[in-house]
Amino acid sequence: MKVRFEHISSFLFQLSFVLIIWIMLGSVFLLGGARSLEKEREEREKREAYLADSLVTLLFAGDIMGHSPQYQVAYNRETGEYDYSDCFLYVEPYVQEADFACGNLEVTLGGPPYAGYPCFSSPDALLYEVKNIGFDLLFTANNHVLDRGKPGVERTIMMLDSVGMPHAGSYVDSLSRDTSYPIIMDVKGLKVGFINATYGTNGIREKAPNVVNRLDTVQMARDLERLAEMGADLKVAVLHWGNEYELWGNKRQRQYAQSLVNHGADLIIGGHPHVVQNADTLFTSAGKPVVLYYSMGNFISNQQRLETKGGIMVKATVNRFTGRVVATEYIPYFVFIGTIHGKYQYYVIPSVPYLNGEYDFSLPRYDSLMLLNVYNSISGRLSNFDQCKE
Repeated sequence: MKVRFEHISSFLFQLSFVLIIWIMLGSVFLLGGARSLEKEREEREKREAYLADSLVTLLFAGDIMGHSPQYQVAYNRETGEYDYSDCFLYVEPYVQEADFACGNLEVTLGGPPYAGYPCFSSPDALLYEVKNIGFDLLFTANNHVLDRGKPGVERTIMMLDSVGMPHAGSYVDSLSRDTSYPIIMDVKGLKVGFINATYGTNGIREKAPNVVNRLDTVQMARDLERLAEMGADLKVAVLHWGNEYELWGNKRQRQYAQSLVNHGADLIIGGHPHVVQNADTLFTSAGKPVVLYYSMGNFISNQQRLETKGGIMVKATVNRFTGRVVATEYIPYFVFIGTIHGKYQYYVIPSVPYLNGEYDFSLPRYDSLMLLNVYNSISGRLSNFDQCKE
């Protein structure tokens, strides 16, 4: 059968035209799809950036102690100076990573002669290193704040001020307290207000005109109301309370905490027992949850009981636009006294990275077992936030 050439040409022309249209449409669809994917990626990145920008992280550390063996080990005979830098090598990244870090200074900076328990006075180098690793605020309302009497209180405050370290809890006089307390810190635009108080001072009374904040529900309620008047977006209560070495928060602590929640506290962090206690969730009358950590334990010390050798840092993540605590987590660690890389010192070692083999050293078997035992004990108490033992 003969097929005329013009018919073939016409057919090919039509086919080419269809193919061109199909390719053009495909290109449009592909381009549209690529643009859609690009737009989706840009929107996702914007959402992630907004989320990251909206969050603020606060880090809380426990009792910073200074027993005699600690400053003796920190002393460098060659230079005649004290050096605590190795103590915090492994926790420094956590402090640096947080937007704001604070801890309880449970020693005086009363000057020499230095002393440990029962009347603490540590070298100023301890303060220098705490500031150097990134702490932004120190609390001083604790049972050892008056260990060196009026001179110790005033020199500690003077030293904190001299290095530009904000602080709360003890004051030279009432005027100083009235003008600087309660304290509000600006953290990425979030106004975080803090109150700080202690159950007592080991039977030592402050000498006039010095002032130490006490666990007084009426006064603490006023302080929280004052924070609200000052425009605090988040109100945090940091308390020195409870019974030493008890592993569970008690009814009295819970009563104090609920009173603070009723008067506007958004987060409650505790210390003093020298061991990690459980955590809890309390509620306002409107049903808003407020997290309570009864005790974080020691941050660093020479205490030798098994549970005193472990502690936690508490990390709170806050939405800076709403002032709401959106998450909390705890970071467990172990205080190792021994040699790492040829240097004998007190080391604060985060437990999880060590157990995961992330460090370039191994502790002696006995210490590794202690670290594991304390870690398991802490994890057991903090696995459930609804327990409070009498």
